Amino acid sequence: MERVPESEAIAKLKDARRYNQVMSKGLVQHEYQALAREVIELGVPAGGQVLDVGTGPGFIALKVARLLGGRAHVVGLDLSPAMLAVAAENAHQAGMNDDITWREGDAKAMPFDDATFDVVVSSGSLHHWEDPRVVFNEIARVLKPDGKCLIRDSKRLQRWPARVLAWGIGLTIPRDFRVHYWGSIRSSYTPDELRALLDRSALQGCKIVEDWMDLMIVKEG
Repeated sequence: MERVPESEAIAKLKDARRYNQVMSKGLVQHEYQALAREVIELGVPAGGQVLDVGTGPGFIALKVARLLGGRAHVVGLDLSPAMLAVAAENAHQAGMNDDITWREGDAKAMPFDDATFDVVVSSGSLHHWEDPRVVFNEIARVLKPDGKCLIRDSKRLQRWPARVLAWGIGLTIPRDFRVHYWGSIRSSYTPDELRALLDRSALQGCKIVEDWMDLMIVKEG
């Protein structure tokens, strides 16, 4: 399967709200909760800061903030004002306005000082990045010297059993979102491609963990 790049951001508010509606229920929310727990397990110091890159509707940021219980602050960064508007709505409904700051910005040139964050997390955004090495460099820049990161994304499927599994999952997704689902898989990276990108970036000391459908970049400090 050749890689086919996918567009970087959802620009229209109605599309952002539809994405929020589809992704706010079902198995994916359990996966987000599991990822948020993994962020906490990496270790977030009291008074620290966590950055969620490509926060979208803020699902990960909200779950991390809830688990932190106010002892550290979460920042959600996204390129799309529409997505940030939906994230802010979700935070308001959850009563968590004081726990999270939403920032509009490009992951390729983050609007933060060097060595700002204790942990950086990202889920489902990597395949959108035009040049992941540039974003990896930015993550390395904004992380503190002993900072940690957790980047999860879909994997471009090279084996038929995984493709059959993905096809079955796709049938459970609303028809109008199946094109986005398959687009995400086609535009994702293989483990070897990802390792080559990481090796040529400033984000060092990482391991790549994979399962049938996903890849995860983990830096434990």
